[in-house]
Amino acid sequence: MIGEAGRRGVALPMLGGGALAAATPPAALPGAEWLVFVGLGAWFAIARDDRRPRWHAYLLGCLHMAWFSWSIHHVLWPAYLAIVGLGGVYFVLGTMALRAAPARRRAIGFGVVVAAAFWLRASVPAIHYPHGQPCHCLWPWPWLLGSVTVGGEPLANALLGWCAAALVELGTAWRVGQPAWTAAARRFALAVAVAAGATAGGGLAWAAVPAATPARARVAVVEPGLHSFAFLRGLPRTFEERLRQPTQGLLMDGLGDLPRVPRPGDPPATPDPTLVLWPEGSLPVTIPVEEIEAGTARLLAGKLTSLPYGPQRLLLGVTVRRDDRDTPAAVLLDLGSGRVLGHQEKRCLVPGGEFLPLLHVLPQSVVAWVRAAFERALGAMPDLEPGRALPLLATSDGIPFGSLLCYDNAFPGPAAEQVAAGARLLCVLSNESWYRGGGELTQLVAMSVVRALETATPLVRCTTDGWSVVVTADGRLADQLPLRRGVDDGPRILRSEVALGGGRLPPMAWLRRATGPLAAGLLAVAFLHAAWTWARLRIARTAPRAAGGPGHPVPPPASGS
Repeated sequence: MIGEAGRRGVALPMLGGGALAAATPPAALPGAEWLVFVGLGAWFAIARDDRRPRWHAYLLGCLHMAWFSWSIHHVLWPAYLAIVGLGGVYFVLGTMALRAAPARRRAIGFGVVVAAAFWLRASVPAIHYPHGQPCHCLWPWPWLLGSVTVGGEPLANALLGWCAAALVELGTAWRVGQPAWTAAARRFALAVAVAAGATAGGGLAWAAVPAATPARARVAVVEPGLHSFAFLRGLPRTFEERLRQPTQGLLMDGLGDLPRVPRPGDPPATPDPTLVLWPEGSLPVTIPVEEIEAGTARLLAGKLTSLPYGPQRLLLGVTVRRDDRDTPAAVLLDLGSGRVLGHQEKRCLVPGGEFLPLLHVLPQSVVAWVRAAFERALGAMPDLEPGRALPLLATSDGIPFGSLLCYDNAFPGPAAEQVAAGARLLCVLSNESWYRGGGELTQLVAMSVVRALETATPLVRCTTDGWSVVVTADGRLADQLPLRRGVDDGPRILRSEVALGGGRLPPMAWLRRATGPLAAGLLAVAFLHAAWTWARLRIARTAPRAAGGPGHPVPPPASGS
């Protein structure tokens, strides 16, 4: 049964979960992003109160997860319920760990808890889920996220959690005098000062990356604007109307290398892009890796090469096969010859969408049911292989760039590795139409902003039906195709001249890699300490009863014995 404390205090976890949900991209209302402090503050108030049941923290976490993951139910209901149910567990683990910390250290300890809990949710193998992190709420104001450049998402999350907890302590000190007002004010001032210093440090790190030469790249994005199943069912008509014809119109707009006689009143010709992007899964074809490496792979011969193209190159999403295993990939195509110049492979696969996690730990009867459910929902069993790190690609004018396939955009590793190798631009090819216009579209743009801030490198997103944007090296949206209102609004094109990055990571890249594991290690130590303390108290309470019987504790030994 639910105790009196649970019944009386259930409003707080519901408030906290609702506030975090409203703040997570896309924010429920204008300005709702700042409710992230309310949500984190409610979690801290629950976590520090030993009288509150731990399921309050679980309820808060589940409410948060249920809101921003709602679009997943379009794909598969069991997957959505698993995401919500498992996501709440991380809030419980953080709560148990915080209760082992000394009272005067709980505000800063809560910052470590927030960093560790969200890093673990994003990093646990096979069930990684990086959406909905606290720092993503502030993506519309990238100048507030300089701490991401210093220490990655974990540091930004830690600072938000620390400030929220210090603010709660300041409020309770004013209302009831616990903790003392002066101590609470000092802790709050320290948290704000550290957060401001980390934000300013990010700005200095951006300035430390040298300017690129040439300064800009001409890029064009072709967004076909169809849901995945409709896209595949409609081929080849879909390819003709949604990809080839828009690309032809795009490149004929500047007339390529053909001479043009201007007429009075004509607008100036737009320079042709040197790189054209099509989204992930543009063509349902599979190319053997051996053919690409041997330079014999051809694609779209006779479909695009008949156009009067100059030296433009096309980056599009296909599947490559290596050792009888398939991997999503971005291939770079020379439009003049149709030759595949190179490719990069998807590093981070989607659990449930591209592979089935943890099947080896389930009973065989459950495995059969899971396989059947995914085949009904997706049309086939997800059984893809994660890709390898490969050399950078280059635009037709020699600008090195890296490509991220959809879910790669959600993790810091692939982007950082490519910028460290010299990429001056990151291109994201993504298929997010599974969400049918849901909140994940904005969440993935927020992650793109974070990737740009971590690497001080601009990023161009090309998606199937939205949200296609250009993100500058300091995290601002420079260009975009506005989010669609309908499912099928036709193809759209985004042209942009993108200011390039310097081709190297900002200083202290090691810290961005270390903050998450360090926070998780501290969380593990605190959790083990809490478990050990609980076990000792349990033994101490049950030992006298075991020795003296119920209601007959063992008497203390006589003096002098």
